[in-house]
Amino acid sequence: MASLQQPPVQQQAQRAVSLIFPFDPDIRRASTVPARLYTDPVYLELERERIFAHTWQLVGRTEQVSESGMFFTAQVGNDSIVVLRDRDTLRSFYNVCLHRAGPVAYGCGKRQTLQCKYHGWTYNLNGELLRAPEMEGVERFTPEDMRLRPVAVASWGPLIFVNLDGKAPPLEEMLGTIPGRVAHFGCESMRYVMRKEYELACNWKVYVDNYLEGYHIPVVHPSLHKEIDYDSYRVEPHRYSSIQHAPLRPMPAGGGAERKYDPAKSDAGEAVYGWIFPNIMLNIYMGQMQTNVILPVSHDRTVVAFEWFAANPPADPATDPDWSRLVAFSDEIQDEDIEICETVQRNLRSRVYDRGRYSAKRENGVHHFHSLLHEFLT
Repeated sequence: MASLQQPPVQQQAQRAVSLIFPFDPDIRRASTVPARLYTDPVYLELERERIFAHTWQLVGRTEQVSESGMFFTAQVGNDSIVVLRDRDTLRSFYNVCLHRAGPVAYGCGKRQTLQCKYHGWTYNLNGELLRAPEMEGVERFTPEDMRLRPVAVASWGPLIFVNLDGKAPPLEEMLGTIPGRVAHFGCESMRYVMRKEYELACNWKVYVDNYLEGYHIPVVHPSLHKEIDYDSYRVEPHRYSSIQHAPLRPMPAGGGAERKYDPAKSDAGEAVYGWIFPNIMLNIYMGQMQTNVILPVSHDRTVVAFEWFAANPPADPATDPDWSRLVAFSDEIQDEDIEICETVQRNLRSRVYDRGRYSAKRENGVHHFHSLLHEFLT
C-alpha cells in the first residue's frame, strides 16, 4: 500500500509557507502576531538565522579588553565568538579553528596569540595562522586561507557589540537617537558595578513585548506606578530602536520617605528606557544604567542578563544602602514581570487565543517590534 505521507522536501516547503504571517503597519487596524510565534520551536531557529545573525548583539564591556592581548568569549545564537584587543584595535572573530572546528579561546584572559584547544594551531591577534603542527606534505595547503574569520565589532561607551552579518548597517544606525537622547546622563563614562541573571519560563519575545509598553504598569507594578507620571508616559519608535520616556512624579511637600526614586537625583527628572532591536534594553535613571540582554534558551525558556553601570559606583554594592535599595526595587519589578510573562506564555497555548489587538495609545512600541519581526522573518 502506498504511503500517504508527503516527502520531507514538501513537508519543509509547506512548513516554510506556514511561517509567513500577515501584518498591518497601521496600528489602528493591526492584530498582534500569531501565538505560534511564541509556542512553536521552529520559529526560534528561524529567528536565530534571520534576526540574531543579522543584528548587533551586546556581548561584553570595554573594561574586559582594556589592554592589548585581553580577550573574552561570547555566544551569539549558535555561534561562539571571541573579542580581543590588538594594540589599539578592537577585533572579533568566530571562535572556530578552520582545521577541525576546535575553539581558539575559552572564557577570558590575556595572551598574545590564540591557540586552538584541539590540535594546537596558533594564530596572532590579527587572526593570521602562525603555526599548524605536522602539516608538512599536505598538498594545496595555504595558511593564508586558514586565518580566523572576522566578525564586525563596535563599542558605545562601556559596551561592546558584535554583528555576524558583514553587510549589516553600522552600530550607530541601530542605536538611532538613543546616545543623543541620554547624553545628559553621562552613560558613556559610567563604570561597571554588578551583574544578575534571571531565567524565565517564557519565549524571549513575550519578555520584549512586556518591556516595550507602560500599559501594564498600573496593574502589574503598583510600586513603580507611584514613581512615574503614567499620564505623560510615551513611547517613541525609530528605525531599529525605540525610547520610552517616563517622567518621575514630583516629591510631595515635606519629602517622601516611601519614594524609591528622587527626581532631584535623576537628570531632567525622568527615567529613560531605550530598546535596540531585537533584544537589548537600556534602563537609565538615578545616575545609573542597567543593560538587559534577552537571550533565548529554547522556544519557551529565556535568560535575562542584567548589568549595572553607574556614574559614581559604590565601593561595595552589597553593603551600600542606597545601592541596595535601588537593586531591591529592581528585583521587585523583575519578579512582577517574571510572573506575568510566564503566565502569558502558558495562556498563549490556549485554544481560544491566537491574535489580539493593540492599544493605539499605549502599545505602539510593541507594534513597532512586531513590524521588525515581520520584516526580518518574511
